[in-house]
Amino acid sequence: RIRQYLCALVSWARPARVRRIVFGENSNTRFDFSGIVRYLEAAGKDVDVHVFEGNRDVARFGKGYGEGEILEHLFRHSRIVRAAPAFYKVTGRLFVSNFDAVSSATASLDAFQRKVKQPKDRPLRPRKVVTTFFKCSLALFERTLVRAYTRVDDHQGLFLEHVYYNQLRDVDTSSFSIRPALVGQQASTGRVYGSYDYDIVQIAQ
Repeated sequence: RIRQYLCALVSWARPARVRRIVFGENSNTRFDFSGIVRYLEAAGKDVDVHVFEGNRDVARFGKGYGEGEILEHLFRHSRIVRAAPAFYKVTGRLFVSNFDAVSSATASLDAFQRKVKQPKDRPLRPRKVVTTFFKCSLALFERTLVRAYTRVDDHQGLFLEHVYYNQLRDVDTSSFSIRPALVGQQASTGRVYGSYDYDIVQIAQ
């Protein structure tokens, strides 16, 4: 898990349009992130790391609950998040390899990918918003999403993606005109989007 975090963080040193990086970890790990902070700062990034004790209700409600808990913590405590009109959220183990192009083409403060097509074999399947990567204004997050994760219940089939869709159902937001290209492994499903380059892995190690 830590190695995947570091691969992602090393990768985020490279996009030119990334100026500030906020990292949140809610298992209160004792891992020392000072080395990666120095690496990112040497690349010209302003870095804000938050490691705190959360996860108490994750076993009961699911990983999406923990993901939302981290976002609320960063919204309330990160100096970088609080000073920005909007933020990009990406799951901690993932990197968007075409981020510069995606960011350049995304003028709106809010951009979410919605999955509204219903598979033929499961026509009543709940609709989703992609939560691995999105852009959100602080105003919309505070008004609509900051506490939405408390409705998550994985055991009842109600995931963070479903809750976000319901919360944003009547909100007019754009999507990404360029499809984000993800690299790394998603923690909740184990899905591998793409492998990190060898030099990234070497630096992370």
